[in-house]
Amino acid sequence: MPVAVDNTRLQSQDDEEGQFLRLVSWQGRYQYSYSDAHAQKKDTEHGKNHQGLYVATTAGELLGSRATRNPDQLLQMLRQALVKWDERKTQLEAFEIGELKRRDPEFIWTYPEDGLVLHLGCQDLARQVDSRPPDWQRDAHNQDYVWFLGAEMQAIVPADAAVGDVFFMPEFVTQRLIRYHMLDCVRGETPPWPASALRDVELKLRVTAATADRVKMSVSGHALLHEEGDWCVHPPSSSAYRIGEMCCLIRERGFDATLLGYLCFDRRAQAFSRFDLVAVGTRWGGTVFNVRREDVAPAPMGIAITLAGRTARDRTAPHISHTRKSWQRYFAL
Repeated sequence: MPVAVDNTRLQSQDDEEGQFLRLVSWQGRYQYSYSDAHAQKKDTEHGKNHQGLYVATTAGELLGSRATRNPDQLLQMLRQALVKWDERKTQLEAFEIGELKRRDPEFIWTYPEDGLVLHLGCQDLARQVDSRPPDWQRDAHNQDYVWFLGAEMQAIVPADAAVGDVFFMPEFVTQRLIRYHMLDCVRGETPPWPASALRDVELKLRVTAATADRVKMSVSGHALLHEEGDWCVHPPSSSAYRIGEMCCLIRERGFDATLLGYLCFDRRAQAFSRFDLVAVGTRWGGTVFNVRREDVAPAPMGIAITLAGRTARDRTAPHISHTRKSWQRYFAL
Protein backbone atom coordinates (compact mmCIF):
# COMPACT_ATOMS: atom_id res chain seq x y z
CA MET A 1 0.00 0.00 0.00
CA PRO A 2 1.67 3.27 -1.09
CA VAL A 3 1.03 6.08 1.40
CA ALA A 4 2.08 9.76 1.36
CA VAL A 5 1.78 11.73 4.59
CA ASP A 6 2.63 15.15 5.99
CA ASN A 7 5.63 14.13 8.06
CA THR A 8 5.93 17.44 9.92
CA ARG A 9 2.44 17.01 11.28
CA LEU A 10 2.41 13.25 11.80
CA GLN A 11 5.73 12.99 13.66
CA SER A 12 4.20 14.90 16.60
CA GLN A 13 0.73 13.36 16.65
CA ASP A 14 -0.25 11.65 19.89
CA ASP A 15 -2.23 8.82 18.33
CA GLU A 16 -1.82 5.52 16.49
CA GLU A 17 -0.88 7.16 13.20
CA GLY A 18 1.87 9.21 14.79
CA GLN A 19 3.15 6.23 16.75
CA PHE A 20 3.37 4.12 13.60
CA LEU A 21 5.43 6.72 11.73
CA ARG A 22 7.79 7.12 14.67
CA LEU A 23 8.13 3.35 15.09
CA VAL A 24 9.21 3.00 11.46
CA SER A 25 11.40 6.09 11.26
CA TRP A 26 13.26 5.38 14.51
CA GLN A 27 14.40 2.14 12.84
CA GLY A 28 15.18 3.77 9.50
CA ARG A 29 16.55 7.26 9.89
CA TYR A 30 17.92 6.69 13.39
CA GLN A 31 18.75 2.96 13.14
CA TYR A 32 17.09 1.83 16.36
CA SER A 33 16.30 -1.84 16.81
CA TYR A 34 12.65 -2.81 16.44
CA SER A 35 12.26 -3.25 20.20
CA ASP A 36 13.95 0.08 21.03
CA ALA A 37 11.89 1.90 18.41
CA HIS A 38 8.73 0.31 19.80
CA ALA A 39 9.62 1.62 23.26
CA GLN A 40 10.08 5.16 21.89
CA LYS A 41 7.08 5.36 19.56
CA LYS A 42 4.87 7.26 22.05
CA ASP A 43 7.37 10.11 22.40
CA THR A 44 5.83 13.26 20.85
CA GLU A 45 8.46 15.62 22.31
CA HIS A 46 11.46 14.06 20.57
CA GLY A 47 12.40 17.17 18.57
CA LYS A 48 13.68 15.01 15.70
CA ASN A 49 12.89 15.11 12.00
CA HIS A 50 11.34 11.82 10.81
CA GLN A 51 11.20 12.69 7.12
CA GLY A 52 12.10 9.94 4.70
CA LEU A 53 10.98 7.14 2.39
CA TYR A 54 10.16 3.89 4.19
CA VAL A 55 9.03 0.36 3.46
CA ALA A 56 7.55 -1.52 6.41
CA THR A 57 5.11 -4.24 7.36
CA THR A 58 1.78 -3.17 8.84
CA ALA A 59 3.24 -4.21 12.21
CA GLY A 60 5.91 -1.52 11.77
CA GLU A 61 8.92 -3.71 11.04
CA LEU A 62 11.26 -1.76 8.78
CA LEU A 63 12.26 -3.41 5.50
CA GLY A 64 13.99 -0.47 3.85
CA SER A 65 14.48 3.29 4.04
CA ARG A 66 16.14 6.11 2.10
CA ALA A 67 16.02 9.90 2.00
CA THR A 68 16.53 10.73 -1.66
CA ARG A 69 15.14 12.55 -4.69
CA ASN A 70 16.89 10.11 -7.03
CA PRO A 71 14.42 7.60 -8.55
CA ASP A 72 17.18 5.05 -9.21
CA GLN A 73 18.21 5.09 -5.55
CA LEU A 74 14.57 4.72 -4.51
CA LEU A 75 14.09 1.77 -6.86
CA GLN A 76 17.19 0.08 -5.47
CA MET A 77 15.86 0.49 -1.93
CA LEU A 78 12.47 -0.97 -2.91
CA ARG A 79 14.13 -4.01 -4.48
CA GLN A 80 16.17 -4.60 -1.34
CA ALA A 81 13.00 -4.29 0.74
CA LEU A 82 11.33 -6.99 -1.35
CA VAL A 83 14.20 -9.34 -0.53
CA LYS A 84 13.84 -8.56 3.18
CA TRP A 85 10.11 -9.25 2.98
CA ASP A 86 10.88 -12.97 2.86
CA GLU A 87 12.99 -12.59 6.01
CA ARG A 88 10.48 -10.53 8.01
CA LYS A 89 9.69 -11.39 11.61
CA THR A 90 6.27 -9.69 11.79
CA GLN A 91 3.03 -9.88 9.83
CA LEU A 92 3.48 -13.52 8.94
CA GLU A 93 -0.24 -13.92 8.40
CA ALA A 94 -2.62 -11.67 6.52
CA PHE A 95 -5.01 -9.61 8.62
CA GLU A 96 -7.48 -6.80 8.13
CA ILE A 97 -6.51 -3.30 9.22
CA GLY A 98 -9.16 -1.89 11.54
CA GLU A 99 -10.32 1.65 12.16
CA LEU A 100 -8.24 3.97 14.29
CA LYS A 101 -9.20 3.84 17.93
CA ARG A 102 -8.23 7.44 18.59
CA ARG A 103 -7.06 10.53 16.72
CA ASP A 104 -5.06 13.32 18.32
CA PRO A 105 -7.72 16.07 18.72
CA GLU A 106 -5.18 18.86 18.26
CA PHE A 107 -4.41 17.65 14.73
CA ILE A 108 -7.92 16.93 13.47
CA TRP A 109 -8.87 19.09 10.49
CA THR A 110 -12.43 18.66 9.26
CA TYR A 111 -12.74 19.10 5.50
CA PRO A 112 -15.08 22.06 4.72
CA GLU A 113 -17.68 20.17 2.68
CA ASP A 114 -19.76 23.30 2.05
CA GLY A 115 -16.82 25.68 1.90
CA LEU A 116 -14.20 26.85 -0.59
CA VAL A 117 -11.18 24.63 -1.19
CA LEU A 118 -8.36 25.94 -3.38
CA HIS A 119 -5.23 24.35 -4.80
CA LEU A 120 -1.99 26.36 -4.70
CA GLY A 121 1.17 25.94 -6.73
CA CYS A 122 4.42 27.91 -6.39
CA GLN A 123 7.65 28.01 -8.34
CA ASP A 124 10.57 30.22 -9.25
CA LEU A 125 10.17 32.20 -12.48
CA ALA A 126 12.73 32.75 -15.24
CA ARG A 127 15.72 34.90 -14.29
CA GLN A 128 17.69 37.20 -16.57
CA VAL A 129 20.92 35.91 -15.04
CA ASP A 130 20.69 32.45 -13.50
CA SER A 131 23.64 31.31 -11.39
CA ARG A 132 21.87 28.33 -9.86
CA PRO A 133 23.40 24.89 -10.47
CA PRO A 134 21.64 22.93 -13.26
CA ASP A 135 19.90 20.54 -10.89
CA TRP A 136 16.52 20.05 -9.22
CA GLN A 137 16.61 23.56 -7.74
CA ARG A 138 15.91 25.16 -11.13
CA ASP A 139 12.79 23.07 -11.67
CA ALA A 140 11.57 22.92 -8.07
CA HIS A 141 7.90 23.56 -7.39
CA ASN A 142 5.55 22.90 -4.53
CA GLN A 143 1.86 22.85 -3.70
CA ASP A 144 -0.58 23.42 -0.87
CA TYR A 145 -4.31 23.77 -0.22
CA VAL A 146 -6.31 26.78 0.98
CA TRP A 147 -9.48 26.30 3.04
CA PHE A 148 -12.42 28.58 3.74
CA LEU A 149 -15.48 27.48 5.68
CA GLY A 150 -18.96 27.82 4.18
CA ALA A 151 -19.84 31.03 6.02
CA GLU A 152 -16.44 32.51 5.14
CA MET A 153 -16.95 31.78 1.45
CA GLN A 154 -20.39 33.40 1.49
CA ALA A 155 -18.90 36.59 2.97
CA ILE A 156 -16.71 37.16 -0.08
CA VAL A 157 -19.61 38.09 -2.38
CA PRO A 158 -22.16 40.68 -1.19
CA ALA A 159 -25.76 39.58 -1.72
CA ASP A 160 -26.53 42.84 -3.55
CA ALA A 161 -23.38 42.91 -5.71
CA ALA A 162 -23.98 44.90 -8.92
CA VAL A 163 -21.89 45.65 -11.99
CA GLY A 164 -19.32 48.36 -11.32
CA ASP A 165 -19.17 47.80 -7.55
CA VAL A 166 -15.66 47.98 -6.13
CA PHE A 167 -14.92 46.80 -2.60
CA PHE A 168 -12.14 45.30 -0.51
CA MET A 169 -11.79 41.57 -0.03
CA PRO A 170 -12.95 40.68 3.51
CA GLU A 171 -10.06 41.21 5.91
CA PHE A 172 -9.96 37.61 7.15
CA VAL A 173 -9.74 36.34 3.56
CA THR A 174 -6.90 38.71 2.76
CA GLN A 175 -5.07 37.87 5.96
CA ARG A 176 -5.33 34.10 5.45
CA LEU A 177 -4.32 34.23 1.81
CA ILE A 178 -1.36 36.51 2.47
CA ARG A 179 -0.05 35.32 5.82
CA TYR A 180 -0.48 31.58 5.32
CA HIS A 181 -0.18 31.16 1.56
CA MET A 182 1.98 33.90 -0.01
CA LEU A 183 5.02 31.92 1.10
CA ASP A 184 8.31 30.90 -0.47
CA CYS A 185 7.79 27.14 -0.15
CA VAL A 186 9.16 26.39 -3.63
CA ARG A 187 11.90 24.10 -2.30
CA GLY A 188 10.73 23.36 1.23
CA GLU A 189 8.48 24.40 4.06
CA THR A 190 8.51 27.83 5.65
CA PRO A 191 6.49 29.34 8.52
CA PRO A 192 3.53 31.69 8.01
CA TRP A 193 4.09 35.44 8.02
CA PRO A 194 3.49 37.10 11.37
CA ALA A 195 1.07 40.03 11.32
CA SER A 196 4.02 42.40 11.77
CA ALA A 197 5.49 41.26 8.41
CA LEU A 198 2.61 42.76 6.40
CA ARG A 199 3.99 46.12 5.27
CA ASP A 200 1.62 47.06 2.42
CA VAL A 201 -1.23 44.69 1.58
CA GLU A 202 -4.43 45.29 -0.37
CA LEU A 203 -6.92 43.15 -2.31
CA LYS A 204 -9.83 44.73 -4.19
CA LEU A 205 -12.78 43.15 -5.98
CA ARG A 206 -14.58 44.69 -8.95
CA VAL A 207 -17.92 43.29 -10.16
CA THR A 208 -17.74 42.85 -13.94
CA ALA A 209 -21.03 41.00 -14.48
CA ALA A 210 -24.05 40.21 -12.31
CA THR A 211 -27.20 38.22 -13.08
CA ALA A 212 -29.65 36.17 -11.07
CA ASP A 213 -27.44 33.14 -11.74
CA ARG A 214 -23.89 34.37 -11.20
CA VAL A 215 -21.56 37.18 -10.20
CA LYS A 216 -18.24 37.69 -12.00
CA MET A 217 -15.46 39.69 -10.39
CA SER A 218 -11.87 40.66 -11.02
CA VAL A 219 -9.30 40.82 -8.23
CA SER A 220 -6.36 43.20 -8.07
CA GLY A 221 -3.92 44.03 -5.34
CA HIS A 222 -0.42 43.91 -3.98
CA ALA A 223 1.46 42.51 -1.02
CA LEU A 224 4.75 43.68 0.44
CA LEU A 225 5.97 41.30 3.12
CA HIS A 226 9.16 41.61 5.11
CA GLU A 227 10.43 39.92 8.27
CA GLU A 228 13.78 40.14 10.03
CA GLY A 229 15.19 37.37 12.19
CA ASP A 230 18.00 34.87 12.61
CA TRP A 231 17.29 31.68 10.67
CA CYS A 232 20.06 29.14 11.22
CA VAL A 233 20.56 27.02 8.11
CA HIS A 234 23.04 24.14 8.23
CA PRO A 235 25.47 23.48 5.36
CA PRO A 236 24.21 20.88 2.85
CA SER A 237 26.17 17.87 4.08
CA SER A 238 25.45 14.42 5.44
CA SER A 239 26.49 15.62 8.90
CA ALA A 240 24.30 18.73 8.76
CA TYR A 241 22.69 18.15 12.13
CA ARG A 242 25.68 17.29 14.27
CA ILE A 243 25.67 19.14 17.55
CA GLY A 244 27.99 22.11 17.52
CA GLU A 245 28.22 22.49 13.77
CA MET A 246 28.32 26.06 12.50
CA CYS A 247 25.32 27.30 10.56
CA CYS A 248 24.68 29.95 7.94
CA LEU A 249 22.51 32.76 9.28
CA ILE A 250 19.81 34.22 7.05
CA ARG A 251 18.67 37.46 8.64
CA GLU A 252 15.59 38.35 6.61
CA ARG A 253 12.98 37.18 4.15
CA GLY A 254 10.54 39.05 1.96
CA PHE A 255 8.11 38.94 -0.94
CA ASP A 256 6.94 41.93 -3.00
CA ALA A 257 4.09 40.77 -5.23
CA THR A 258 1.34 41.99 -7.50
CA LEU A 259 -1.91 39.99 -7.41
CA LEU A 260 -4.48 39.51 -10.18
CA GLY A 261 -7.45 37.21 -10.37
CA TYR A 262 -10.87 36.35 -11.78
CA LEU A 263 -13.76 34.88 -9.81
CA CYS A 264 -17.22 33.61 -10.65
CA PHE A 265 -19.80 32.90 -7.95
CA ASP A 266 -22.79 30.69 -8.78
CA ARG A 267 -25.68 32.25 -6.89
CA ARG A 268 -27.97 29.24 -7.31
CA ALA A 269 -25.40 26.67 -6.20
CA GLN A 270 -23.97 29.07 -3.61
CA ALA A 271 -20.45 28.12 -4.63
CA PHE A 272 -17.59 29.44 -6.72
CA SER A 273 -17.36 28.02 -10.23
CA ARG A 274 -14.12 29.93 -10.82
CA PHE A 275 -11.44 31.20 -8.45
CA ASP A 276 -8.20 31.98 -10.27
CA LEU A 277 -5.61 34.13 -8.51
CA VAL A 278 -1.92 34.68 -9.27
CA ALA A 279 0.77 36.48 -7.30
CA VAL A 280 3.95 37.39 -9.17
CA GLY A 281 6.85 39.31 -7.73
CA THR A 282 10.27 39.26 -6.12
CA ARG A 283 11.22 37.09 -3.16
CA TRP A 284 14.44 37.22 -1.16
CA GLY A 285 16.01 35.70 1.91
CA GLY A 286 14.96 32.39 3.40
CA THR A 287 14.18 30.43 6.54
CA VAL A 288 15.49 27.27 8.21
CA PHE A 289 13.85 24.63 6.01
CA ASN A 290 13.02 26.28 2.69
CA VAL A 291 16.44 25.47 1.20
CA ARG A 292 17.47 29.00 0.15
CA ARG A 293 20.86 29.04 1.85
CA GLU A 294 22.74 29.91 -1.34
CA ASP A 295 19.90 31.68 -3.10
CA VAL A 296 18.91 34.59 -0.86
CA ALA A 297 19.29 37.41 -3.41
CA PRO A 298 16.11 38.95 -4.88
CA ALA A 299 14.63 36.75 -7.62
CA PRO A 300 11.22 36.28 -9.30
CA MET A 301 8.66 33.85 -7.92
CA GLY A 302 5.07 33.05 -8.83
CA ILE A 303 2.12 31.61 -6.89
CA ALA A 304 -1.05 30.37 -8.62
CA ILE A 305 -4.32 29.51 -6.86
CA THR A 306 -7.34 27.82 -8.42
CA LEU A 307 -10.31 25.65 -7.43
CA ALA A 308 -9.27 22.25 -6.07
CA GLY A 309 -10.69 18.97 -7.30
CA ARG A 310 -12.63 16.46 -5.24
CA THR A 311 -10.21 13.53 -5.23
CA ALA A 312 -8.79 12.07 -2.03
CA ARG A 313 -5.57 14.05 -2.32
CA ASP A 314 -7.54 17.27 -2.76
CA ARG A 315 -8.84 16.78 0.77
CA THR A 316 -5.33 17.33 2.15
CA ALA A 317 -5.36 19.99 4.86
CA PRO A 318 -3.33 23.20 4.43
CA HIS A 319 0.30 22.67 5.39
CA ILE A 320 -0.05 24.91 8.43
CA SER A 321 -1.90 21.94 9.93
CA HIS A 322 1.42 20.41 11.05
CA THR A 323 1.52 22.46 14.27
CA ARG A 324 -0.55 21.91 17.39
CA LYS A 325 -3.73 23.99 17.67
CA SER A 326 -3.06 25.30 14.16
CA TRP A 327 -6.75 24.87 13.29
CA GLN A 328 -7.67 27.59 15.78
CA ARG A 329 -4.96 29.95 14.53
CA TYR A 330 -5.73 29.40 10.85
CA PHE A 331 -9.45 30.13 11.21
CA ALA A 332 -9.12 32.79 13.92
CA LEU A 333 -8.23 35.51 11.42
